[in-house]
Amino acid sequence: MVEVTKDLPRSADGLAMDWLEVPFGPCFPGLPGGLKLTLTLDGDGVTEGQATSLVAMNTSSEEVAVETFIERLAAAMPLAPVSYRLLACRAIEQAAGLEPDPAVERGRAAALERERIASHLGWLAQLGRQLSFVWLTRRAAALQLETQRADREQLVALRPALQSLIARLEHTPLLKARLKGIGALPHGSQDLRGTVARASGRTEDARQADAMYRELGFEMRAESAGDAWARLRQRHVEIMTSLDLVEVAGDPELPKLRAIDNPSGTGEATVETPRGRATLRLTQERGQVVSVELDSACSQHIGLVADLVEGQELGDALVAVGSLDLSPWEVTS
Repeated sequence: MVEVTKDLPRSADGLAMDWLEVPFGPCFPGLPGGLKLTLTLDGDGVTEGQATSLVAMNTSSEEVAVETFIERLAAAMPLAPVSYRLLACRAIEQAAGLEPDPAVERGRAAALERERIASHLGWLAQLGRQLSFVWLTRRAAALQLETQRADREQLVALRPALQSLIARLEHTPLLKARLKGIGALPHGSQDLRGTVARASGRTEDARQADAMYRELGFEMRAESAGDAWARLRQRHVEIMTSLDLVEVAGDPELPKLRAIDNPSGTGEATVETPRGRATLRLTQERGQVVSVELDSACSQHIGLVADLVEGQELGDALVAVGSLDLSPWEVTS
């Protein structure tokens, strides 16, 4: 027996066990399509793991007209097309030397916040699938569909339904017991953004990401525990804050490129997407985009997975990864 087991890896209790490398995805309940999660299992425990995107965006593309670039970037990000359409419009307009138009920006901001609400509802539906909360999957998915194309008046009318859903989640003891303490990020985790950052109390990110919220008279409240439960509750806060912002800003307007005359130049823009801060830098020559550099939240957050899953039970590891709300399309290669 000693000869048979002498070369096997040792578990935490000293037993010699076969460790299995198991893939989850790119299609797995509770995880976004296109995300491949590879976990090394010692029984039902995770010894190590990593996440990779099978649909990552390649920014080294050929020269394209600015309008074509905007459409391609939006289409490449199916979980946040409005955010990336806005990002492209702002970067191109800055390269052309256009100053922001307050009236245009208010409609754009409302569209961005509407997408944030819909995105967080989509994440809640995914959480319901992962935890087998059928009622949550159905209710969150239904509200997401109602939100996606709603105007200001329709969004305001959805407030009681959104508040009711959030209240039910906040007072579901089984949900809190399942998420509390799961997926807490290791001390010193770097470049956290958006919901993940605010749920961890990372105020250095919050100062940048929340500038537009403060300008309209609102503050984001950060949960400081940094676990899956804190990320859930932070998304609740963001749903209601985004609804308040839409009520102030007016009807959502899909971002469209303002009139420019085939300019040349370099532009940079930053947008707080539903998953965190994204920055786009581009160079255009005579109306053609010739180089692109994209820095997204998910490109940073996907690297958190290895530390997040190590030493966890399999079920807890999957919940922890799901709580990050990774979008594989927003990872750049």
